Amino acid sequence: MLKFFFKNFSGFLLVGLLLVCIWLLVHRNSDRASRFTPVKNSALSLWIPFQKSITWLITFPEDTLNAVRELGTLRQELNRLQMENQSLRLDVSNQKSLESDLARLQTVLQIKAKLPRAAKIARIIVRDPSTWNKSFIVDVGSEDGVMADSAVISEQGIVGRVLTVTGKTSRVLLTTDANSSVAGIDQRSGVNGIVQGTGRNQLRLGYVSAGEDIQKDDVIVSSGMGGTFPKGYVLGTVVKKNQSENGLNLDIDLASVVDFASLDYVFILPPIDVYP
Repeated sequence: MLKFFFKNFSGFLLVGLLLVCIWLLVHRNSDRASRFTPVKNSALSLWIPFQKSITWLITFPEDTLNAVRELGTLRQELNRLQMENQSLRLDVSNQKSLESDLARLQTVLQIKAKLPRAAKIARIIVRDPSTWNKSFIVDVGSEDGVMADSAVISEQGIVGRVLTVTGKTSRVLLTTDANSSVAGIDQRSGVNGIVQGTGRNQLRLGYVSAGEDIQKDDVIVSSGMGGTFPKGYVLGTVVKKNQSENGLNLDIDLASVVDFASLDYVFILPPIDVYP
């Protein structure tokens, strides 16, 4: 539009001068309005569109600049609101996480109050990434009174035992590790056996004679034999049983009651001989 105006500027200027002359002529002879009324009306009809065009050309750059400024201001305000919204979402997420951690810690403390006085609360700080060696490291060690072969439990049941100890940390061998074994007993029938790890998220109850009363969904708990695990802590539930190839024993698969992936805190029990 501006390019067209400047290209034809001389023509616009001539028309403008002509309209100004007509305008002056009409007003100069305003005392003879009756005689010049048709001329005056014609001049006005020609002048008003031209005046509007001139006004638009004069105000357009300023209006455009103001619109650009307002658009920039709106964009800045939008960016500010978006950042504020992200910050509020983060605050809400952090608040929910803190509330969840607080509720979890309250549960842990309630469980700790029911355990022997010498029991320790331990936080898991490192997990073993290997498939077969099932273990993790906790943030308490010999300086906290932890000893090797101490039983490790959660609110769900038996987790494992302390394998090695340093001054400030301990490595816990899980019940699912292939090198783990715990003396167990069927809570319903009283049948004894040995709960062994398989290297996977599964347990196996062995050394059970064929014909013993073991049923699916039976709960297997620690028997207290062996001197490491106190009696009565849950190990797993019976999933399946089969007779061994020689027909003398039962091969019994157990599902661990502990969700190892969700653990963040565990309890390390004192050796049985120091229980109050």
